[in-house]
Amino acid sequence: MTMSAENPGMDPAFEFVKALASDLADGDFELPPFPDTAIRVQRCVADPNSDIKALASIVAQEPALAARLMRMANSALLKRGTLEVTDIPTAISRVGMDMVLNAAVAFAAKEAMRPPPGSACISAVEPLRRRSIQVAVIGFVLSRRLQTLGKPEEAMLAGLLHAVGQLYVYTRAAEHPELFSDREAIDALVQDWHTGVARAIVEAWGFPESIARAVCEQETQERDRKSDPELGDLLFVAIAVATSEGDLTERLEGCDPLARMGLSLEELEAMLAEQASVIENMVSNLGG
Repeated sequence: MTMSAENPGMDPAFEFVKALASDLADGDFELPPFPDTAIRVQRCVADPNSDIKALASIVAQEPALAARLMRMANSALLKRGTLEVTDIPTAISRVGMDMVLNAAVAFAAKEAMRPPPGSACISAVEPLRRRSIQVAVIGFVLSRRLQTLGKPEEAMLAGLLHAVGQLYVYTRAAEHPELFSDREAIDALVQDWHTGVARAIVEAWGFPESIARAVCEQETQERDRKSDPELGDLLFVAIAVATSEGDLTERLEGCDPLARMGLSLEELEAMLAEQASVIENMVSNLGG
């Protein structure tokens, strides 16, 4: 992005970047809060004394979240036999409390940074929301299959939150419509800032350090190829899969994160092909 050297104070891009840097330094993010239901779900899941009954009573107060949870419980990946779940406690028992949190985060993220009608950033924000669901599900499925990267539900949570920095920068930039006259420049600005912003927001929202580190390192490859895989490696691969439009060779062949995960490109592609219908089903259920 080109900034005015003669009088940077008159350059909208310079002023925007300066405000963004101040937000990041101060932890002062002007984000709409997560819906109250999602916050209560987060607190309930984190409370070691909570139980399914307590969580079910919270979920029941948000019909859209309850419906999403039912779809997840009856999805191809989680359904057991032919028995269909029809009540919230049984749905929670089937998917687990961590997965309920993920459903709440997916619901909340859709609401928390919804741009106003006619906003300059809508064309950028809506694809990011859809991609976050895809990345989350791909990460969940790969983690579940590999069993070397911690809990699959944590991988899904990282995927749901990986684009929150981009969403924030785009929605803040929408306050300066003139910035969108040069889409290439605003996209470059987002690319420069989004991982650090994502980490700060995830920390501010009270999610675990492992998630904050993963969203910050989602584009990082420069670690020892023989070191243990981390959640950021899985996120890197899941993002590549979700954005590759079918051809993974250029994005992933020989890449360090894939090597740390102990996978060849051929093994990854076979795994994705095998799980294609499951991924499609879960994306539909989680993104509704």
